[in-house]
Amino acid sequence: MLQFSGMSTDRGPHSNPRPDARLLVDKILADAVRLGASDVHVEPTAIGCEVRLRIDGLLQVADRYDMDTGRSLATRLMVLAKLLTYRPDIPQEGRATITVPSEKAPLDIRVSMMPTTHGPRAAVRLPADLIQPHTLDELSLPSAVVDGLKRFAAADSGMLIVTGPAGSGKTTTVYALLRHIADTSPGLSIVTLEDPVERDLPGITQVEVTPFGERTYERALRSLLRQDPQVLMLGEIRDPATASLAVQAALSGHRLICTLHAATPGGAVARLLEMGVEPYQITSSLAGVLAQRLLRRLCSNAGKGTYRGRVPAAEFVTIDATVRKAILDRADADTLQSHFARQPLYDSLQSAAQSLVNKGLTDVAEVVRVLGPTDIGPAGRGGSPRLEASP
Repeated sequence: MLQFSGMSTDRGPHSNPRPDARLLVDKILADAVRLGASDVHVEPTAIGCEVRLRIDGLLQVADRYDMDTGRSLATRLMVLAKLLTYRPDIPQEGRATITVPSEKAPLDIRVSMMPTTHGPRAAVRLPADLIQPHTLDELSLPSAVVDGLKRFAAADSGMLIVTGPAGSGKTTTVYALLRHIADTSPGLSIVTLEDPVERDLPGITQVEVTPFGERTYERALRSLLRQDPQVLMLGEIRDPATASLAVQAALSGHRLICTLHAATPGGAVARLLEMGVEPYQITSSLAGVLAQRLLRRLCSNAGKGTYRGRVPAAEFVTIDATVRKAILDRADADTLQSHFARQPLYDSLQSAAQSLVNKGLTDVAEVVRVLGPTDIGPAGRGGSPRLEASP
């Protein structure tokens, strides 16, 4: 368990009075920033409350409090985000601006509240700028993947899908790609549709959608296409209507970047087919698919099995004649992935992970945690030998 000095409020018969919730929240947020956390959870339990930090993708308990203090923490966060403190029985979301000693400028945070059987649960998202890289070269992606992204950035149309599970770094990669396009092609009209906007991108118009309100992805995209954009980014394709519009935009001469939840590039293409997009539209519009995962980076200054930061494993595929025919035949995800794997320059997620292990950037245990039990060959190849630890 992480431990914040002087913060525990386990109130026994001789304990000190409960600390001021304002000071305690300030302390929690400041320590979270210092430790490089992306999220802070205030989690009510049957016997009290836990504060947990998401560091390098995993939640860790920072401290535990009594139930009354936990409710005070949640209430203080609601006040900061200008939420309805008298309605802890409904889900609420808001934003707040905070200052912490380690940062020169104020920080914008997002606060989400959810009622539970033990009281209100709070989740705080800290600014992505604090821990995420900003450029393609800073991402530490495999060189073949960076080359593929730069080729797409230099094209004048087409659709790029970035896929992977939640927390795999999709948004960070997309932001870096957008920044690259803005820097290398000045004068372009670049617009994003996001839920929510994760961080401000200079020179790019960002629109926050409300998927369950009036400004949905579909409605916003329809309107946006009439505003002369040249590069579009969709935070996520979630339904058939948005998928159809996205493909049509790519077919009409726009560069379109989107994210999609799928395990593999083949799975991403199969999802478009399942959403009712016509195969010929996919083959005519899709420029490439990037799939990625984040692995915890081994800490060179600590003991064995200690991690600090994360590094991506990724694969990038394009649409060649064999894949095009398979799409037109409405092949399933596994079949499509097998065709991608036969491309001459293909490097799988597993081979990218093996390369990271060979370089000493991560270890076998972390690869198995993220990718599951897998057999891969030497770095840069898929094969039957089992994943080997670096010497």
